[in-house]
Amino acid sequence: MRILFVCTGNTCRSLMAENLASKILHRFNLAGNVEVASAGLAAFPGAPPSSGALYALSQEGIDSSGHRAKQLTGEMVRDYDLILTMTAAQKRHLLDLFPDSAEKVFVLKEFADPGSAPAVSAGLAEMVERAQVKRDDFWKANGKAIRKLEEERSLLLRRLEEIEDEITAWKDRLGQEILSETREIKKLEEKLVKYDISDPYGQSEKVYQRCAEEISSVLEKAFQLMQKNLEHDQ
Repeated sequence: MRILFVCTGNTCRSLMAENLASKILHRFNLAGNVEVASAGLAAFPGAPPSSGALYALSQEGIDSSGHRAKQLTGEMVRDYDLILTMTAAQKRHLLDLFPDSAEKVFVLKEFADPGSAPAVSAGLAEMVERAQVKRDDFWKANGKAIRKLEEERSLLLRRLEEIEDEITAWKDRLGQEILSETREIKKLEEKLVKYDISDPYGQSEKVYQRCAEEISSVLEKAFQLMQKNLEHDQ
């Protein structure tokens, strides 16, 4: 199995999750069965780890100074079997970019919680998918007209204001088409917020250490579940 941890910049939380997971996997004798990596939704490729993350990991005997941030790509999303984000908002962003990946994308805490979270997550994925279907249908039906207006806008500056109004009207129609799904998505996301791992960026080393401890605790639960599933399959 290949697991990808995802946060925003890949210099704090997902980096810590990757390194802590690697350490815990060895303890659970899962290292041979599970590969871990990390990436960011809006990473600056090549950026070094934050000093706080380096400090927190050093307390676990881990040196991650050689890490460099990676930007999440479609290829990564296709290649990894399980994608774990640090927050519900990051999960939503990832699903907006790659709606076909819904079955393997979870908030880390959500994945480690066998309670009600999967049902909430399934509802969120369904709403995102429904909105995407309506969005696709809308563009199939009206995309040609919109593109024509956009071409006219670039060529005929004198019609700029008129074209802008028409484009806005089209987008308003799209917004109305998916209004019910958008409202449901917001409600479901609010339920998933409790699974967020807070961003320690810019805060003290102690805050980073607490973040690392929280990630480690959740990973313990996640890998215990994974170990039980592997033993059951065998």
